[in-house]
Amino acid sequence: MVALFVLVGLFPLAALAYLAISIATDAVTRQTNQHLSLSASVSAVYVGEQLQSLEGVVTSFAQRRDLLAAAGDGTADRMDLPPIQSSLNQLWTISPGVAGAFMVDTAGRVVAAAPARVPDLVGQEDYFTEWYHAVKQSRAPYVSSVYTSSATGAPEVIAIAVPVQRTATGGATEPIVGILVLEYASASIEHYTESLAGAQNVVVTVIDQYGTIVARHASEGPPDPAIVRAALRGKPGLTRAGVTEPELVAYAPIPATGWAVTAEIDVAAAFADVDRLWTTVPLLAGALALILLAGGWLLNVVLRSWQRAEAEIRRLAMVDSLTGLWNRRSWDTLLDRELVRAARDRRPLSVVMLDLDHFKAYNDQHGHPAGDRLLASAAEAWRGAIRATDVLARYGGEEFALALPDCSSANAAVIVERLRSSIPSGQTCSAGVAAWNGTESAGDLLARADRALYGAKRAGRNQVILASDDGAPPDRLAATA
Repeated sequence: MVALFVLVGLFPLAALAYLAISIATDAVTRQTNQHLSLSASVSAVYVGEQLQSLEGVVTSFAQRRDLLAAAGDGTADRMDLPPIQSSLNQLWTISPGVAGAFMVDTAGRVVAAAPARVPDLVGQEDYFTEWYHAVKQSRAPYVSSVYTSSATGAPEVIAIAVPVQRTATGGATEPIVGILVLEYASASIEHYTESLAGAQNVVVTVIDQYGTIVARHASEGPPDPAIVRAALRGKPGLTRAGVTEPELVAYAPIPATGWAVTAEIDVAAAFADVDRLWTTVPLLAGALALILLAGGWLLNVVLRSWQRAEAEIRRLAMVDSLTGLWNRRSWDTLLDRELVRAARDRRPLSVVMLDLDHFKAYNDQHGHPAGDRLLASAAEAWRGAIRATDVLARYGGEEFALALPDCSSANAAVIVERLRSSIPSGQTCSAGVAAWNGTESAGDLLARADRALYGAKRAGRNQVILASDDGAPPDRLAATA
């Protein structure tokens, strides 16, 4: 009877243990998938913005009047080299990650370089012909694969090549008179992947359009070729790869480059806690079967583990479920990132607080479901009216926050007016705009934008107010009767 009693008690306890471990396994799986997908997508956004920013800088140099005048008709012996060399010296020093810069004429000959080093023979390498012919054919900027430069002597770089061409009357472009090239060290991208690997416990790999590894943690071996092929298909995804050492891999494309980012984690490491449960729980179940009351304790331990996993998954949720915009937690993180970038690059940054006018009255009149639909419609309209680099978030209730990198307060006001005109159903909104002064914290910047917003509401709503420096009254920019 005692043996039967123990067996009767053991079966439900074993079933509960198995169920709890299965739940924990499912929770860890979902958490790992979300974690990897987020790491891959965030890394792709970061690298893409980095390359896009550099491309914009090179393009601005290529369109300078002094450089266009010095380039002449694109023939090396007719070029005015001192102004070209001066521009290259400036371009070389714009960022610590820039390894060098040089300019070639229409025949593909290097006419000047910074640092000042022009080899006797250059232009026959595969990497050279890659970007040279790509720019010549498309007459558009091009990001190359990784190579070792013979123009500047820098190892492991990528070329950001931009055509030098004048713009004729009417906006049409004239023939190319040269190509301006910035060489960016892949080590700068690798620093980011290594820091992310240490912080998030994942292996991040950046792959160029030909499958060459741009950046990967030095202690890791090369990625599985199947992972590289899957990443270069140009679509985000999640897969399981490897035989001897299985891995979970998420990958995301870097827009407009043909590059891709992968985020990997070892399956054994990801499920180490679950594997330990499979070893220890049966032993505990056999001992605790003698005291059935202890089964509740075991279930409580496993459920707590499951709850911790669920809490971690919720922490990773960064998007507002109603509008599909970034939520408040994500906004705080992304605003801090934009402030760091603005300080590093010495570029302007504006923050906007928006509030749908009389939203409570709208809810009272039309009902909360209609109010939810209005919020979602406004968010969708605004998302289509801003740039890919802008950060739009639902701050709370009917309040939204918008960060506009590389945007002065005057330009921000123009963008806000475009947002106000795009709200469906004739709904109006009030907005406060604050431009970062270069030293204030995220909290102070938001506070100024918020005060400007409440100034717009006190002034009668349906208008935009530009925040002045602390101590000065805000400026009223626009209002609609």
